[in-house]
Amino acid sequence: MVLDNSVFCALAPFYGIEYNNIRQIENVFGELVMGASDVLKVAICDDELASRRQLQFLIEKNRPGTMIDLYESGELFINDFRPGIYDLIFMDILMPGMGGINATGKIRAIDSSVPIVFATSSQDHAMEGYKNRVIRYLMKPFNPVEVGEVLELAAQMKGNQGGVTLRINGKDMTFSYEKICYAEQNAHTTYLHMANGAVLQLTGKLDDIEAQTPDDTFMRCHKSYLVNLAHVKSIDKDLQVFIMKDDDTVHIRRESIREASRMLAEYALKF
Repeated sequence: MVLDNSVFCALAPFYGIEYNNIRQIENVFGELVMGASDVLKVAICDDELASRRQLQFLIEKNRPGTMIDLYESGELFINDFRPGIYDLIFMDILMPGMGGINATGKIRAIDSSVPIVFATSSQDHAMEGYKNRVIRYLMKPFNPVEVGEVLELAAQMKGNQGGVTLRINGKDMTFSYEKICYAEQNAHTTYLHMANGAVLQLTGKLDDIEAQTPDDTFMRCHKSYLVNLAHVKSIDKDLQVFIMKDDDTVHIRRESIREASRMLAEYALKF
C-alpha cells in the first residue's frame, strides 16, 4: 500500500522550518529517503592519518563517488553522529581518549542497525565486537579486497531495508523503518518523528502507515501513536509512556501496558 498525500511538508529539526516543495524535501531530508541515491555515505574514525588516507583511497578506488567523512577521534565522531546519516562506519579500536569500543557502544545506544566495521591491528576484541554487532574486522594495513567486500555488503544492506512509502505529488518516496522513531496522528494530520530529529508532516491516516510496518518492530500503542521499538529506551508504567532513546515520550493506552512490556522485552532478546 502506498500512502497518497496531496499535502505534505517537512519540518527541519529544531527549527520548525516548513518545506512544501518536493525538491526542497529531497535536498534537505535526502538521507531519510530510501533510493534517493545509490551512493554510500561512509565515516572513517581513526586517529592515525596514514590509516585514514589509505582507507579513503581504497574506498574511492572501489566505489567512486562514495561520500566520506573523516574523524581523528571518537569524541569528535560522537559529537557529530546522529542515527540514519551513515550507511557504513569504519571504527578504529585503539585511539587516545574515547576508544572505538566505547564509541561503538554510544552509537549502538541510539542506532541499533548502522553497519560498523572495526579497524584494528589486533584481534583481541572479538567479544566487544560481538556485543556491539560489528559486521567485520579489518586488519591494518588494509587489504583492498576486504575493503571492497565490506562496501558491497553495506550496499546490499542499504538496498534490503524495508520502509514506509508515501506518494507525494505523484512521486513515491520511501522512508526506511530504522529511521522512523514513531508516528503520531492529530486530527487529519500525521507526523513522522525521524531518528535524525526531523519531523515529517502529512495528511493521512495512521492506520495506513501501520499497515506498512512489521508487527515485530512497530507497535500501535495508542490510537494516536505507532512506535518503533528499535528506538525505545524503556517504559514508565506509572506515566504510561515509552521513553525513547532521544528522551522523547510516546503515550501507551492503559490496557496495552502489559503488551508493550512484553513486546519490548521480546524485541530486546531478538535484536
